[in-house]
Amino acid sequence: MAGPLSLGAMSSGQARSGRVILHVGVPKSGTSFLQATLRANADRLDAAGVHFPTQQHKGLFHAALELTGNHPGWGVPDKRVKGSWERLCRRARRYDGTTVLSNELFSNVEARDVPGALKHLEGLDVHLVVTARDLARQLPAEWQEGVKHGRSLRYQRFLDRVSDPERSHSHAQKFWRHQDVADLLDRWGAHLPADHVHLVTVPQPGAPRDLLWRRFCEVVGVDPDVAELAGAGSNVSLGVTAVDVLRRVNARLRRLDERPPGLRRTVKQVLVNGALRADTSPRVSTPDELLPRLEEITDAWVRRVREAGYRVVGDLDDLTPRPSSEAAPARPRVQARESRDLALDAVAVLTREVALLREEVREVEALRRRVAELESGVPGRVLAGMRRLRPGRDG
Repeated sequence: MAGPLSLGAMSSGQARSGRVILHVGVPKSGTSFLQATLRANADRLDAAGVHFPTQQHKGLFHAALELTGNHPGWGVPDKRVKGSWERLCRRARRYDGTTVLSNELFSNVEARDVPGALKHLEGLDVHLVVTARDLARQLPAEWQEGVKHGRSLRYQRFLDRVSDPERSHSHAQKFWRHQDVADLLDRWGAHLPADHVHLVTVPQPGAPRDLLWRRFCEVVGVDPDVAELAGAGSNVSLGVTAVDVLRRVNARLRRLDERPPGLRRTVKQVLVNGALRADTSPRVSTPDELLPRLEEITDAWVRRVREAGYRVVGDLDDLTPRPSSEAAPARPRVQARESRDLALDAVAVLTREVALLREEVREVEALRRRVAELESGVPGRVLAGMRRLRPGRDG
């Protein structure tokens, strides 16, 4: 294993290095909430010496796609992501304070690509942050997120695959690549001093809403009261009926002869965050019989974290898997009538959305025609006007 890079080293006479908080996941561990709070309070944080890039798609998202090489799957061309990471790092070098780089897709960066990514931050005081939540909440959240991004896999089959100790299926490998907390800490932390690697635990249900933010700010080194907490945001949990409808829609979409590059993003932004978001059916949970296995995995993580000397902000007991405190189904069975009614609501919402978009397209086309007419007709009209005003000059 490679030794730590000298990211904080400076030659004599070199200006004081900036500080970088590199938040690399894990997904579904409060990342959207933290990022939304950072984005909403960018000006206040900047006044306190903390910079967070607010151009999501031109900044952190594209940088994460560049590092993972997964931009084709998101329908983003290579030219739009190329150089995104380097530009973010260059700006961090110029900033006289702390820069926060946060995106859960950083958890998908392969171990072989981590040194190259960190090389752009050489000379800066880099601190790694991994936020982590107990696996009993992560399993249903990750299954649902997969459905949001195009999967049609049933929950039980997902559980069977990811709970397989051999992790032989590609779904299991993908899940554990960005949900294995100890592996993620080691993958990025192997190139940093141990005291620069931070594990921030997500509080259990019932804790104060601002507790995760306060723990994160402890690593950043900023007063948490500088910011106002963001709302629920767009990445909210769906009920079992909504997920069932979406899962069936995904299966139908895969049968299409042509799938536009932006289809994946459209489904999430329009269908998930619009038409299906109002569903009030129960949220899915993890079956109790899986808890002992999840506890074994968590105990192994805790031992590795302690042995490595990583800094823990919060309580490692927060990672202990617990039975769901809500009356949520572990094996959801959705009635056909419930799915039908919600699907009809979704069709109504989508039909309205299409009508609005078609009207916008007509307005844009009309505007383009008007501009073309003006561009082609202005010289002739100007000349004719000049002739009318000054007929003797042409006679």
